[in-house]
Amino acid sequence: MFYYADGYRLLENSDEFSSSSLEEWEDFLSKIYNKLINLEFKSQCISFDPELTKIQKYKLKKNNPNLHDILISKSLGEDVDIPKI
Repeated sequence: MFYYADGYRLLENSDEFSSSSLEEWEDFLSKIYNKLINLEFKSQCISFDPELTKIQKYKLKKNNPNLHDILISKSLGEDVDIPKI
C-alpha cells in the first residue's frame, strides 16, 4: 500500500511531502509509514520487494541515514504473485 500510494515521494523528500495540499493522502501515508517501521501489522508472512535500484537506495540513505531498511529492501516472507491493477 505504501509504495502504490506513492510512498517513495515521502522517503525521497519529506519536506515536499509535508507541504502537500492533499491532507488525506499525507495522513494515509504517515499512518502506513508508522505502522511499517513499528511492525504493527498483524501478519508479516508475505514478502514485498519495492524494486528500488541500488542508486535509488543509495540516494534515499544519503538523504536520510536513519531510514529503516524495511522501507527500501525486500521483506522476509513468502513470495506471492499479486496482480497489479
